[in-house]
Amino acid sequence: MKRNVSQAPSSTSGTDSSIVSGSGLERTEDDRAYIKSVLRQDVLFQDVVREGSQTDLASSFDRVEYKKGDVIFSQGDTGKDFMLILKEGECSITIDGEEVSGNYGTMRPPAMVGELALLMDRERAATVMAKTNVVAFRLDRASFKYFIVKSEDVKADIRKIDHVIDKISGIKSRYGGDIIRQFKPNRRWLWGQWHGTIFQQAWKTAVAFMLVSACFVAAVRSLCHPTWALGQIPDPNFPFVSKLAPLANLWQYLMTISTFILTFFLSQAYTLWRNMYDNTRKIQGRINDIGLLVASTVERDDEGKFTKRGEDLLDDIANYTCLFHVFCWAKYSKKFQVLSTSRGMSRMLSRGIMSQTEYSTLTSLRSSNHGTQYACLSWILVKCQTAMKDKTLPNDHALREVLFQKICDLRGTYHDIGDQLDGRIPLAYAHFVQVLVDSFLFIAPFALYPILGIWSIATVGLLSLFYAGLLDLSKILLDPLDNDSDESYDSPVNVDIGVLIRESNSTRWKYSAEMLPFATTLKAE
Repeated sequence: MKRNVSQAPSSTSGTDSSIVSGSGLERTEDDRAYIKSVLRQDVLFQDVVREGSQTDLASSFDRVEYKKGDVIFSQGDTGKDFMLILKEGECSITIDGEEVSGNYGTMRPPAMVGELALLMDRERAATVMAKTNVVAFRLDRASFKYFIVKSEDVKADIRKIDHVIDKISGIKSRYGGDIIRQFKPNRRWLWGQWHGTIFQQAWKTAVAFMLVSACFVAAVRSLCHPTWALGQIPDPNFPFVSKLAPLANLWQYLMTISTFILTFFLSQAYTLWRNMYDNTRKIQGRINDIGLLVASTVERDDEGKFTKRGEDLLDDIANYTCLFHVFCWAKYSKKFQVLSTSRGMSRMLSRGIMSQTEYSTLTSLRSSNHGTQYACLSWILVKCQTAMKDKTLPNDHALREVLFQKICDLRGTYHDIGDQLDGRIPLAYAHFVQVLVDSFLFIAPFALYPILGIWSIATVGLLSLFYAGLLDLSKILLDPLDNDSDESYDSPVNVDIGVLIRESNSTRWKYSAEMLPFATTLKAE
């Protein structure tokens, strides 16, 4: 039986002292319609609201207002038992005392604030402050708990999506904010490292082959009754040892060919990795080129400040380039693909990363063969053309040609990444190298025993560590986006895509060129 709204839990709990007018401000029909439209589009409320209760849920929200500078949530908070839907204004996000930069650090309508803390029963992950005067709709914990049917599948999906969004927003990073793991050119420091090294990857293989070698040595000692002491070199004239001599010669040949092929394989893998890294930086560069060109030529007033429509243009271009960069990597990185799904885009909407119109347009395109990244790239081009037509940008042939060239270069570089991933290495080549190295290491315990005796155990371990380590390093380099295995996600050589996206900072050019130390005539005639 559906619960009547009048029976829903009171929504006065969790009242914040910074609210201007308190709870219970009168809601209009437009307010209720707005709340319902936001709830219908959000992945959380799409899938876990009790059947037939969305209308009652929308009626349980209170209208609240905050002044500029009010702290709505504090990081680590457990006492504020409510969530918000923004209607007007903007909020800033601060993590560990540092404000999150770019679009990811600002929440705008129709973003939701604080819903995950209620769903997951956890403390607040960030400090949220009113950047301007804010009008919002608040739902208390009791009403939230009543209307929300907890689904573990949905919670897992939301947790996965938010984990990725946290990476691109700067809340989480793999290497402390660096795009790759950094090192110090100091021998003592390098010898002291373990986490993030190839030794961490290859030690299990080395131990396995050492156990094979140890078992073989023990079998020889117990079954063949050798005449030499345990720590001495085996007698080459001993019957069993002499029979191993041809195997030792074969192993020497294998070592030569394995060393050459493995090192060449590593160089090929590093070339692919380096080309991928260079292309990621080229994408960043073309995005920055577009931002620089638009920010330095956009319309300004007589005081050198951006006009209203000039500032709007910069905001739109920043949003579109940001979305293009996100969906670019969602295309190629499996761990970021969730952002291009309907739930992922819905979550990006509720986190304030995209606007309502951007969300509606992108979701309407999903049934076609055109990717979201192509749509965002087209928006940039069309927006620049429109701005030139209405004189927000100079209607200049040279500027148009340069902008078009930068956008086309951006598209070409983006596609180069897909081409490189598709043709990274032939299967036959990778298979041959794997079999060759494994054969070389498997024969080593038997081939080295006539030469080293019990000392072959340690030697096999070292050889396995270096040869298997080189092969592991090669395979990690051949998977620069960590698509082949979850185990290599924290590998020491691959880039942090979240930092890569965040470093582009599509708003940097707007703020760096906001003021000029001289007069300007960049104004529409």
